[in-house]
Amino acid sequence: MQDILDLLLSNKLYMGIAAFVGIGLLIFLMKKVFKIFMILMFVVLAYGVFIYVTEDDPWGKIKKQVSPAMEKIDDATQDLQQEAFDKVIEEVDKKLKKTGN
Repeated sequence: MQDILDLLLSNKLYMGIAAFVGIGLLIFLMKKVFKIFMILMFVVLAYGVFIYVTEDDPWGKIKKQVSPAMEKIDDATQDLQQEAFDKVIEEVDKKLKKTGN
């Protein structure tokens, strides 16, 4: 393996070919990732359309499925929210005192 690397690094032509192949592989992989992303987005969109067409109250079902997760997130971040709120209040008080003087 080391011999191959030494051979590639010793000749500029080989380095150029290796760079060209590497860029080609990178473009190939990015195209595949983009295709997978587009297929995934299509599946999510198709699922949304399916839910919308087949359910009597699709927004209610979505809210019912999402609300427990949102409550868990809200409970988990309650301390962070309070700290951020306190920090904002302190900054506003400092600016008000600064402009009041």
